[in-house]
Amino acid sequence: MGSDEKRMVSFQGKYIPLDEDGHLVNADDWSEGLAGHLAALDGLELAENHWQVIRFIREYYLRHESVPMPKVIIRGLNKQQGSEVYTIKHLYALFPHSPMRRACRYAGVPQPAGCS
Repeated sequence: MGSDEKRMVSFQGKYIPLDEDGHLVNADDWSEGLAGHLAALDGLELAENHWQVIRFIREYYLRHESVPMPKVIIRGLNKQQGSEVYTIKHLYALFPHSPMRRACRYAGVPQPAGCS
């Protein structure tokens, strides 16, 4: 695929542009429904613990205009939950293979630097 070509995903009668890594081109196109659709395309059904991670990443990105580091996500979610439930191992269990890349894709934010 050439660098000018964009990928598209069909959702609710619209074609939504994705970048070459499968992330939304426009963060404003995001909805929880679209996040669930993208996850389903990847063979993942989102449960509440997935949503906690996705919402944290999205809120952080909208507030800081950057993607949070995994340790920031873990610390923030554990603080919200009042427990030490979240760990790197837990993120890998929720989002196998590439937890940050996948969670950011579903949160409608750019792929983190250094992820492939």
